[in-house]
This record gives sequence, C-alpha cells and structure tokens, in this order.
Amino acid sequence: MNQLFVMFVILQNKKEFHFLLIHSHKYFLNIVDDYSRYTWIFLLTQKSEVIKTLENCIAFVQTQFETVTKIIRSDNETQFFMTNLFVNKGIVHQTSCVNTPQQNSIVERKHDHILNVVRALMIQSHLLKIYWSYSVIHVAHIIKMLPTPILNYSSPHEMLYKTATDFKVFGSLWYASTLSTNKQKFDPRASKCVFIGFKRGTKICVLLNVKSREIFVSRDVVFYENVFPYQRVKDTSNETNSPNIYDQILFTEDQLVLSQPSQAILALCDNAEITVIVIVS
Repeated sequence: MNQLFVMFVILQNKKEFHFLLIHSHKYFLNIVDDYSRYTWIFLLTQKSEVIKTLENCIAFVQTQFETVTKIIRSDNETQFFMTNLFVNKGIVHQTSCVNTPQQNSIVERKHDHILNVVRALMIQSHLLKIYWSYSVIHVAHIIKMLPTPILNYSSPHEMLYKTATDFKVFGSLWYASTLSTNKQKFDPRASKCVFIGFKRGTKICVLLNVKSREIFVSRDVVFYENVFPYQRVKDTSNETNSPNIYDQILFTEDQLVLSQPSQAILALCDNAEITVIVIVS
C-alpha cells in the first residue's frame, strides 16, 4: 500500500489567548506560543534537562503573564512524557502521530526556519561552528522582531509584550571599551570584537574578542555592522572575464582597504531594503 506524505502547510488558525497552546521540539528545546508565535530557545546539554526546563517555562508564564498553560503539544519523544507534571498542573498533553510531523507543523516549521537563518548567519559571518549556540539564540531574537502576515503584520514580540525592539547584525565588527583596571597611558582604549548576541535579561551585548577568543559582555561599544572581521577574501581565480562588480576586499587590523586600485561595491541587505555603498579610488 502506498503511503501519502502530506507537505507542511502554513496554518492561519491560532489560539485566541496567550499560552493556550505551546509547542516543543526535540533537538534544542524550541517552545512556541500558539497565539503570538513567540519563540523561546533553551540550549540543553542533555535531553534529560527537558523536564526541568519545561517546568521552569510553565512557572515563568504563570508569573510574568498571570495566566496558565492549558495545552502542550509535542512529538513522541520520551522526554515529553511527564505524566505527573501534566496531571498536577491540569495540562493536556497532545502528541503527533509517529512519522507524522505535519501534525505538529507550527513548531516543525519554526525549527526549520531557525536552522535556515542560522546557516545563513554563520556563512555570512564566517564564525567557527563552535559558536552555533549564540547564532541560534540570536536568530530566535531576530524572528521574534519580524512582522508576519499570520499576525496581521505584527511581530511576535509586539503581540506578547506590546512593545517593539531592534536587533544588530550577527558577526559584525564591534569595538568594546577596555577596563580601566591596570590600564597604562598608551594601552589601547578599545578591543576589536565580534558581536554574537544579547545577554538575556539585560541591555548589554555579548562579544567575542577577535585576538584572544574571549567571550565577555559590554555596553560601552562602537559598532560597524557592514564589516565582518572573519570574512574571507573573495576567490576570483576561477571566474571568467565577464563584468564583475565585486572586487577583492581585505580587512586589516585597523581599516578596510581595497586589494585592487579600482572600485568596490558593498551591498547590505536588511529587511529586503538594499543599500549600496560605492568606494571609488
């Protein structure tokens, strides 16, 4: 008998109130509120941490939004079978059928969306894969700020918190002020860093020192969102003689220089708006 696989579809229907339905996923814990489409990402070292993390999330919802979680929908992973928790909280646990992720399509599509954007940010920034966790957290932050037609072109953050916020370019060049402790008169007053996210619960940035690979937080920064310190020089050895608008760009320690005495065009894409900066020698 032939088996019919149903493709993922964009669901327009959603719950009428916050946290009436919450979705979960198995790789990193991806929790999506069905009403606002707001996404929480929890990075786990072991799958056994799912139980405690979900308990904390339910308590967070109850405290911060003065409401209760009524339904939790997940796949059939054993980590989500928490009978005692669901019975004590009066929560209905819904699961999808085996090998039928379409029944949990909201969080499945959200998971694919997050991974697609994470790959794009890692390729653009040229950061090592060991920093994937920072990229995942920042991608979730970006997605929460973007308007969506499912919410009448409001963002999930606006739906949940009734406010708007911004985001910065992952992997871009930032200069952080150095600490005044043990600083001599002729020591550098800033260190060259890469932006890798925001610290949760604060208004400070998480930065990666380019030289020492140290990860730290700072609020005294100057940033250049169109420059990526780890970006490699474009390889033109195998290209034809057809017109090429991109020349090799080499980033040195202090400045951006052209490897050829011609012109360079740097295109920045942000929310489908393209800005072109032309540098003519």
